[in-house]
Amino acid sequence: MVGRTTGHHSVKLAIVPANEEDVDTVIRILSDVARWLGSRGLPSRWGSALDRDRFLAQIRLKEVHLARIGPDIVGTITLQWADPVFWSGASNDAGYIHKFAVIRDYAGRRIGEEMLRWAENRAVLSGKKYLRLDCLATNKIIRSYYERAGYVHKGDVSPMGWVASLYEKRLSGDTGPGI
Repeated sequence: MVGRTTGHHSVKLAIVPANEEDVDTVIRILSDVARWLGSRGLPSRWGSALDRDRFLAQIRLKEVHLARIGPDIVGTITLQWADPVFWSGASNDAGYIHKFAVIRDYAGRRIGEEMLRWAENRAVLSGKKYLRLDCLATNKIIRSYYERAGYVHKGDVSPMGWVASLYEKRLSGDTGPGI
C-alpha cells in the first residue's frame, strides 16, 4: 500500500495482483485508455496484445496487478522479470513494465507516478538493479512522462513491425514510499 496526502485528505493506493475474474476489467481499462489515446492522435500498440488467454496466463503468474483506491479500481500494471521480445540479450537484473494505464477519471492525480514507484520497489525487493519499459517511439507525451520519472532512453527497436523506444531506470535501495 502506498499512502500520500493530497489537499486535505489522505489517499491510500493499494496495488494488488489481479485475479482471473479481473481479466475483463484489465482488458477494459487498457482498451478505454487506448481509445482515448487514439482520439487524441496518439496511437497505442495494445490492440493486438489484449488477448484474453494471454492475460489469464499472466494473471496466473501474478504478473498483472490492479491499482485501487478503496473499492475503486484506478489502473493496471504488468510487472515481469524478463522481456526477450523488446530487450533481447539484456541482463537478467531488471524488472519490466508493460500494460501500464490509469483510468481516465483518475488522471492528473499522480497515481501513475505512485504505480511506477511501486514497481520500482518490487524490483528492488526482488534483487533487481533496473526497471525497464518500452513505449511507442512516436508518442512524445508518454516518452516525456517516463523521462520526467527518471527513465533514460536506451535506444529504439522494432521487433513487432513498429518502433518502440526502450527506457531504463537504475534503481537504488530507496525508491520512495513502501509497498
